[in-house]
Amino acid sequence: MKKKIIATMMSMILGVSLLTGCGGAVETPKLEGSCADIMNQVYENAQLDAELKEAMAYYETTVISEETEEYILGTDEVDYIDSAYSAPMMSSVAYQCVVLRLEPDEDVLKAKQELIDHADPIKWICVEAEEVVVENVGDVVLYVMADRQTADAIKTAFLALADSQSTN
Repeated sequence: MKKKIIATMMSMILGVSLLTGCGGAVETPKLEGSCADIMNQVYENAQLDAELKEAMAYYETTVISEETEEYILGTDEVDYIDSAYSAPMMSSVAYQCVVLRLEPDEDVLKAKQELIDHADPIKWICVEAEEVVVENVGDVVLYVMADRQTADAIKTAFLALADSQSTN
């Protein structure tokens, strides 16, 4: 009798778990604003040392053009509708930060893999990025090449935007 009760209870728990797990649609976070706005928010919130934050104020921030796309992204196979690119104008620092809003029908995972596969952390003369980061929140992709500490701080600030925008 005890075995039947335990088996029945386990079946009920399993059934409730399945219903709960499959019950509602999972809402994908979505970042609001232009890619330039998102990049500015990331830079404002990133835990970077004061000297680097000051230097970043002088980094060139532009949209990616057709002429610069392959140099910046390493590929022209990612379809996006908005972009922001930030890098030092002249420096011995290996750094770039890209924010892309993908086309509505673009496969996010495929686009991220394309960026990873074509990343060139030694594209700068005499310097090399330690870390390549490719993350996304919904249809917005962050692509960073930098030293490990900077890349991690930028990534953390970017991913935190999903939480901060969903609570507003």
